[in-house]
Amino acid sequence: MTANKKIHGFEIDRIRPLNELNGKLIEMTHTKTGLKLIWIKRDEENKTFGIAFQTLPFDDTGVFHILEHSVLCGSDKYPVKEPFVELLKTSMNTFLNALTFPDKTFYPISSRNDKDFINLMRVYLDAVFCPLIYTKPEIFYQEGWHYELDENENASYKGVVFNEMKGVFASADELEEIALNRAMFPDSPYKYVSGGDPANIPDLSYEKFIESHKKYYSPSNAFIFLDGNIDIESTLEIINNEYLSGFEKQERIEPPAMQKAVDGGLTEQEFEISSDEEPDGKTRISWGRMIGSFDEKEKLIAMHVLSDVLCGSNQSLLSKEILSQGLADDITMLVYDGIAQPWLKISAVNVKDENKEKLEEFIFTQLNALADSKIDRSQLEASMTNLEFQLRERDYGSLPQGLALGFTAFETWLYEGDPISNLEVGDLFVNLKKKMKNGYFEQLIRDIIIDNPHRAKVVLIPSHTAGDERRDKETSRIKNEVSKWDDDEKAEIIAMQDSLIKWQNSEDSKEALSSLPQIELSDLSQKADYLPTEISDISDIVTLYHNFDCSEIANFTLYFDANDLNEEEISQLSFLSDIIGKTRTEKYSETELDEKTRLLFGSLNFYVSPLPIMGTNTKCDIKFAVKFGTFESNVQKALDFVAEILTKTKFDNEKIAYDLIKQLKTKYYQAIVMSGSSIAIVRTMAQNNISAVAGDCAGGYNYYKWLCNKEKNFDWDNLKAQLHALAVKIICKNRLTVSFTGSDKSLLNNSAKFLSQSLPENDTRKEIDNIIKPWGKRNEGIIIPADISFACAGGILDKFDCYDGSMAVASRIISLMYLWNRVRVQGGAYGTGFSLSANGIFYCYSYRDPNALQSLNTYKGIGSFLDEFAKSTNDIDGYIIGSVAASSPLLLPKAKGTKADDNYRSGITDEDRQNTLLQMIDTDTEKLRIVSSKLKESFDNAGICVIGSKKQIEKCNLDIIETL
Repeated sequence: MTANKKIHGFEIDRIRPLNELNGKLIEMTHTKTGLKLIWIKRDEENKTFGIAFQTLPFDDTGVFHILEHSVLCGSDKYPVKEPFVELLKTSMNTFLNALTFPDKTFYPISSRNDKDFINLMRVYLDAVFCPLIYTKPEIFYQEGWHYELDENENASYKGVVFNEMKGVFASADELEEIALNRAMFPDSPYKYVSGGDPANIPDLSYEKFIESHKKYYSPSNAFIFLDGNIDIESTLEIINNEYLSGFEKQERIEPPAMQKAVDGGLTEQEFEISSDEEPDGKTRISWGRMIGSFDEKEKLIAMHVLSDVLCGSNQSLLSKEILSQGLADDITMLVYDGIAQPWLKISAVNVKDENKEKLEEFIFTQLNALADSKIDRSQLEASMTNLEFQLRERDYGSLPQGLALGFTAFETWLYEGDPISNLEVGDLFVNLKKKMKNGYFEQLIRDIIIDNPHRAKVVLIPSHTAGDERRDKETSRIKNEVSKWDDDEKAEIIAMQDSLIKWQNSEDSKEALSSLPQIELSDLSQKADYLPTEISDISDIVTLYHNFDCSEIANFTLYFDANDLNEEEISQLSFLSDIIGKTRTEKYSETELDEKTRLLFGSLNFYVSPLPIMGTNTKCDIKFAVKFGTFESNVQKALDFVAEILTKTKFDNEKIAYDLIKQLKTKYYQAIVMSGSSIAIVRTMAQNNISAVAGDCAGGYNYYKWLCNKEKNFDWDNLKAQLHALAVKIICKNRLTVSFTGSDKSLLNNSAKFLSQSLPENDTRKEIDNIIKPWGKRNEGIIIPADISFACAGGILDKFDCYDGSMAVASRIISLMYLWNRVRVQGGAYGTGFSLSANGIFYCYSYRDPNALQSLNTYKGIGSFLDEFAKSTNDIDGYIIGSVAASSPLLLPKAKGTKADDNYRSGITDEDRQNTLLQMIDTDTEKLRIVSSKLKESFDNAGICVIGSKKQIEKCNLDIIETL
């Protein structure tokens, strides 16, 4: 490939090396339409494709969010109701989704299978350019909003995006960000809520929706991103011949104009809190400051560093002072980048009314003092070292690396900048460290935070009535609209609703389904992914070695047995994991701990890790875990430091403990309101499984209640004694297992020997029985200040004897055929699913659900649905393919090591995994009917946990109801 060469309608603009990625960046332009394309050519098996459009919101109706959902509901070549779901069912994808941002909409896919990659790309290209939305307005009504009349002809709004955004607007964090955007960007698209404000979504008409697609979803306004080992000739041929060649060039949407500096002043807004919650001391104050332009890479990275140094932890320069004065429970500083004009948010949480003015004065006095003096250079260097480690490691968790690189390229490319700018680290940190010596960071404090004319302030005021007022306003609006309907309009709305229901209940024809490209069962590997685990005993410590190339990074996890703890002690241990590393040791102060952690590690995490044991629900493996990654050259220093924390921590700082309890309480409160399904799932499983009991006590609703109790009845002497006793009991060589993921086994051997000498011994046994028990069946509800709910039901599969891979296939069919149609499509919930664990525990859940009771009733039909499905079809190959893909997710080496640890701890052998894979592949309808017969009986003894609005929970006839 050379510059100026033409390939299938594309002209190569330039080719540049990406040395840090061992690849090249190749930029192209489609001659006929002007579409822009980049390809990161590198030796990466997982191939990524994504097409993005610059979509600049012009109001708060969420039109581009609704379009994001809607174009994936059928297209000209693939006229099925939901090709997106069909692909979830049947493809080998490693990522499949779509995402709405403040100024773009991105449709990415990835797969390790060449045939599957091309199939997914074809479906997505057809979806965005040739969607069925033009002939099927039902798609808009389903995904966006519509009037729904109940049996008494009472009207309400309903729609998937409408309900999703109701959940978003329940978050004080989101309200804060929205208010700051409105104040700081009065003349920019960024002032609008790209996802849609529920109060404005019903303003969007079908006609405006269609008009927006015509204007913005043009190839001339599109960007295509490719990554990996791709057959570029055939890929470009498909893109050009099958799609782009049929379009003429249109005007490309210009990037958002830069907002001129404005003083957005003060915005005061109420946010809803629970009826039982005391409003005093719950005020939130935030300050927004413009940073600059997307192409000021050095400044943006410097602001990330500065935010970390000032507010990255409780020991950071600004946070420490605020907390010491008791002016707020927490203070954070976040950089909002990935947009044309990145900005900074400083946010103080839980401020008392009498402290509001004092807090602001104190913050800016402290910032002035820092700007006038010198920030501790060691703290700046520590933060820079930590951030550089993360940028070079490129560990994005479950997100495919190629997709993350695409997001990174868009941070400049979308605004006519150079897509290569943020893809490599280069000498960025060398230059920053030089500038640091000349007062660069102090000047940033003054220029960006103190003296910046482009600013805004938001005060969120807690209210018991804000939610009711919002709901009353919506009800009044609907009543007003209904009152204006004449007979013809009412008949039209009823006809629309009937048409929508008919369409939702219709089945895709065999011809339509056969149009979707699929891979075959023969394309599947018959061998489970190999996760190497070498088990040894070194200096009386069990070690787990996972031989993966981690690019000179050593990844360790230390596991300490904690099975012999009761529920109260598990919550205590969870708090121990939260506070350890944050309070001083014999050798290091809290500030020194914070600084050294950043210098030595990419990450250092302490947590409680409960896992189920294969074949039983009355035993589990509970560990106190310490996970860290460090450069191989730093392993001994890292181990010295970790050993100091584990054995020499002094639990003697009452203020740190109390501040942390309040911060954790706020964190878990927000998690329950925003992602209540995960909490409800664990509590439902805990009725029959002790691993879930431990999970709830360590990081669920029980832990939240434990934190609330400790704050209300704070007794530091007692808690300190409990923490010290737990540390002595749990942290010892007798309970230790060491896991290492990397290529140099000698590092593991030396580390185990060091830890054997450094950790104390006690007389506890290695094999320790569990104390906790399953809770037994419950029907419970937790009321949250939100308009939506999360409904979960589950239990033990009737007559369960052992797990079979066919159960994974059954779970996929139930989730994507039955629940998706009934709970999401027809019910309007944003998400739903079914799962059946290896121990026979099953659960169904809904996410941001407008009707919890309806969902609970729907769950009861799962067994009958599966039985009818198995009777009516023999074509289940696609579900098998999708199940196999889900069982083998894309993992980076570090994550593979963690997965191998989990298998070892749960008693899952390579033979078990291989058998499960073959059982999935051998699934037939008769095996599905066996699962269905067990499910039919199982719901008679199912337990329930619903987290949601008071109105919804009161309809569910639950035995236990609490208020968050």
